[in-house]
Amino acid sequence: MQPKLLVWDWNGTIMDDMEFTYQIENRMLRERGMKEIPDREFYLNNFGFPIIDYYVKLGYDFSVYPYEELAAEFHRIYTEGYRCCPLRAGAIETLSAVRQMHIPQTLLSASEQSRLIEQTAFYHVESFFRELLGLSDEYAHSKVDRAKQYIQNHGIDPKDVLFIGDTDHDYEAAASVGCHCVLLTGGHQSKTVLARCGVPIMDSLQELLDYITG
Repeated sequence: MQPKLLVWDWNGTIMDDMEFTYQIENRMLRERGMKEIPDREFYLNNFGFPIIDYYVKLGYDFSVYPYEELAAEFHRIYTEGYRCCPLRAGAIETLSAVRQMHIPQTLLSASEQSRLIEQTAFYHVESFFRELLGLSDEYAHSKVDRAKQYIQNHGIDPKDVLFIGDTDHDYEAAASVGCHCVLLTGGHQSKTVLARCGVPIMDSLQELLDYITG
């Protein structure tokens, strides 16, 4: 397909932070004397949005550990250490290639808005995007409403838009507005989980470029 707009996810799609996230979550569980996530396979098969539901799977009792406090702690640790994370292989080259094709690019993330701005500036990628669309808080509930608002406000034909992400929530956001979607492995969900969405799944950004230009 040859889209007229790309809507990128950030965490796990452009920024390679799965391992860092996995380590933070196990640290938080360990410090509370709770059972840690058994392995990365469990993480990839169970991670999802809204994050509050995923935390239930991890065994949190919110009457003991309120979700708001858990979210605040996670983001504090994440903010202190995210600079150790690389970008996904080929990210800069892919963003540059798309820009050379004169296809506008937007970033839509479940990250809080100011954190998204800070992180994209740190990695020097903010200039690739027409807009940076984060959420208003740090609880990572859903970006479906943000997607709907963006498409409606800009009068964009959804059939001309391609969402790119690494979770089934990216598919949900795309489907909510009737846009196309491609999902990448190597992020926060396994290929088995992604396959349930019934959209193209790709293992690299080079495959994505071939898909766009093919």
